[in-house]
Amino acid sequence: MDVIGVSISDLIDVYSGVPVRIGGLPLSACFMPGNENLTSAALTSLGLQPAAIQALARRSAIIQSNLHLVTNDTQMLSCIARHFPAVGYLDEPHETQDLQPCF
Repeated sequence: MDVIGVSISDLIDVYSGVPVRIGGLPLSACFMPGNENLTSAALTSLGLQPAAIQALARRSAIIQSNLHLVTNDTQMLSCIARHFPAVGYLDEPHETQDLQPCF
């Protein structure tokens, strides 16, 4: 099973648009729109502003970025799997062979 380990610094960097590499591969970050309560709670806990993350994601359509916008939990799970190694957040802890809680 492939499991990645990320630090809080890695989470802050990747959600800030700073490139992070895990095992030589770029780390991706999946997130929901900034008006979602879950997004606000997750990103604020890292000291980040959800609106800033959305602006970075919009810019990623122009430049290469590893920020991926999703709209629901199902898309979040799919995004994490599709962009491995990747991080994201959900309302409830979700643990499978491919997905482990991060923080």
